[in-house]
Amino acid sequence: MANPANTYASELITQVVIGSDITPYSIACNGYTDNTNLSLSAYQSGSVIPFVIYTNKCAGFTVAQNLKGCRIFMDWNDDGDFFDAGEIVYTSYSAYPWTSTFAAYVTVPQNVQCSNVRTRIVYARLTSPWVVPQAINPCGMYSYGETEEYIIPIESCFQVDAGDDLFICENDSITLNPQIVQGASYSWSPINNISNPNMSTPDVFPNSTTTYLLTVDSAGFIATDSVTVYVYPKPVISASADQDVCNGGTPNDVSVNAIPGASYSWTPNTNLSTPTNNQTSFTGGLVDSTMFYVDVSLAGCNSIDSVMVNVNPLPECSLTATPNPACVGDDISVLALTSIPVSLYRFQYDNGAGWQNYITTNTWGWATQNPITYSNINTNLLFRVRTREDSGCNTGPWSPTLSVPIVNIITPPIIHY
Repeated sequence: MANPANTYASELITQVVIGSDITPYSIACNGYTDNTNLSLSAYQSGSVIPFVIYTNKCAGFTVAQNLKGCRIFMDWNDDGDFFDAGEIVYTSYSAYPWTSTFAAYVTVPQNVQCSNVRTRIVYARLTSPWVVPQAINPCGMYSYGETEEYIIPIESCFQVDAGDDLFICENDSITLNPQIVQGASYSWSPINNISNPNMSTPDVFPNSTTTYLLTVDSAGFIATDSVTVYVYPKPVISASADQDVCNGGTPNDVSVNAIPGASYSWTPNTNLSTPTNNQTSFTGGLVDSTMFYVDVSLAGCNSIDSVMVNVNPLPECSLTATPNPACVGDDISVLALTSIPVSLYRFQYDNGAGWQNYITTNTWGWATQNPITYSNINTNLLFRVRTREDSGCNTGPWSPTLSVPIVNIITPPIIHY
């Protein structure tokens, strides 16, 4: 510590301005003033700290003036002394008036980070042992003057980057990716819709556009930054109704509501004329039931809906006849049993002369009757049937052949004795 030997009649520092901070004015002869308890503004690496030092004489002191000098020392490496290179940050000229003013502009070294720098200002009469300003030391005894000490914080020793703004779709989540400061603690706010507000890279799932503030604490030094997560709504869509078609039939157009600026993709896209439009027709019939999905994209957000096209299988059928076998002259009721509901039937019979249509209502041999009645049977018959759902559907295969034989009852002759 540098201390004056005489404090009752001496030169002194009346006030110091450090940046925007001003110490109280005083002309009391103290010799040493500890201002380390003052809360001073913080500076960053590479920034400039301006000093203005005002001086005067102790109250009531009337002795003739002498040359004075001033030096500022800063313990950049925080090793408890001011003897390292670069720690003499200002040396004044030799000043004669009592009310001299010294101005200094000190640049914080780039390698000084996260530090509370002890700063010592020594203002001394230039007599033995310090006869020139360059001889003033941070320690030792000198004749007249004053030493003052301060703590100047060098914070923002790190800068944190919360990352680029992010974009998600509603109901999605995303991971925040800030700059990582080793050993630091992290805190995010707001704390809703976040997996862990105290981890460095949490997942967030906001319901609406949200700005997250990041606070990073590294050994008591604080840095903050923010990142905004923009939430885009997904397009609201409604696809056309499900539909049923015949096997091999062509479905009606499928569609989804049109949204300006949206893009569309239907899958599977086979048999679709325009699979990238909101509405598309079919280029051919379907033989299998198929779920058609439509993916609607708007501003990078997607919604999916579907249309089910149920394809009824080809109708299969079998036959029953009552009575079976039959007697000559019976009326036969022939019933078709179908695998799915149908509307058209083609019954045929074969009495030995080849297959013949039975009860037709058009040139193609189709009718709607089921069962049919074959009247007054008089010979063995074969029956078969094929069906279709309607006039626009494919025809099912022929049923297995049903045989209806004739039972001949021969009455034995009556013998009279």
